[in-house]
Amino acid sequence: MLTTPPTTGPILAIAAHPDDIESWCAGTLVQAIDGGADVHLLLVTSGDRGSNDPQATPATVAQQREAEAQAAAAYLGIADVTFLRYGDGEVENTIDLRRDLVAAIRRWQPHALFTHDPEHPLPPYITHRDHRIVGRATLDAVYPLARDHLNFPELAAEGLTPHAVSEVWLFASSVADHYVDISAGLERKIEARLLHASQTVDGDALRVGWRKRAAAIGEPAGLMAAEAFTMLRLD
Repeated sequence: MLTTPPTTGPILAIAAHPDDIESWCAGTLVQAIDGGADVHLLLVTSGDRGSNDPQATPATVAQQREAEAQAAAAYLGIADVTFLRYGDGEVENTIDLRRDLVAAIRRWQPHALFTHDPEHPLPPYITHRDHRIVGRATLDAVYPLARDHLNFPELAAEGLTPHAVSEVWLFASSVADHYVDISAGLERKIEARLLHASQTVDGDALRVGWRKRAAAIGEPAGLMAAEAFTMLRLD
């Protein structure tokens, strides 16, 4: 099914690591921004284990990857980036994480929320555990925790009132059936990914590979370049 990026109300994207949204949904988000949407990004970890440098430490990796995420977000036009700084590879669906996610949802009051598909992830079986756990915790936060006032009532003292998300766009989903034409945003998606320099071995090869991947995703829908999602309507 062909669909268009959301432009009604704020958008919140929640991902496990820096560069996750560039991989899966930046082409859609940048077109939503072009259409007038405010997009906010929340990263649960700072990707502090994501380095092959033998001299690196989790602290130095986190510092570099946060700077890269902020540069990429600014390039895409994302309004702001929040880092929760949970340990890379150590995320659990705890009450603390759910409270943090509920606080974010209540703070930005998104109409649409983007996150990982925790039930049918890509790649199957070997998807990063943080992706699965962040997706599940985010869905738990969306429904019913952020919506119902008796959950985390202490957040009201911070001015964070209950909010019902209208739709969730699950990316990296092996059962995705909603396709967004990202032809107008593909090159910006790729350039944003390249700003994550610590994660890039060969920029030219990445450009070629990502164009091929966008074409392969779009092929079932007859699109030259696409991103695909599983949609949850909560209205």
